[in-house]
Amino acid sequence: MPYTLDTPGLSLYAVIGLFFTVQWPHVQKLVSAKNALKVHRGELNCEPRMIIDRCQTKEIPQPGLERLRRMQSAHLNGTESFPFWLGTIIAANAFGVDAKTTNVVSAYLFVARCAYNYFYIYNDGRSRGMAGARSMTWMSTNIACFYLLVKAANMLMAKA
Repeated sequence: MPYTLDTPGLSLYAVIGLFFTVQWPHVQKLVSAKNALKVHRGELNCEPRMIIDRCQTKEIPQPGLERLRRMQSAHLNGTESFPFWLGTIIAANAFGVDAKTTNVVSAYLFVARCAYNYFYIYNDGRSRGMAGARSMTWMSTNIACFYLLVKAANMLMAKA
């Protein structure tokens, strides 16, 4: 059976993709810190939340530290946003929002999150354009979720 945007449930695969977009900055932070500290990756896994502190004590150059902080911030933002995305996609599927709308919004969330991570991590802290793009991308994902939630609520209300 070929998959199209009209395939019901296809949007649930976006949840898997979104999960990986949340983890990507964390993994990138681990790899970058391992290379900067010149240690075995197992050493960093003992206290992964202390990596930035450890890099500060080893006198890693400031630009590298700032990028590690941005990676951590992108990861934390993703962990804060993930439940909202998950709930939105599940609600849309459960309450009968048409598959094409749900699939398109879910794909948009995935693509926008990849862009968000890029804008956040690779902004050197001086680019207002990238910072603005990051903020607009974040806002657009929230608007997309609200759009889907309203459609799901309307479907539920129509059944009542």
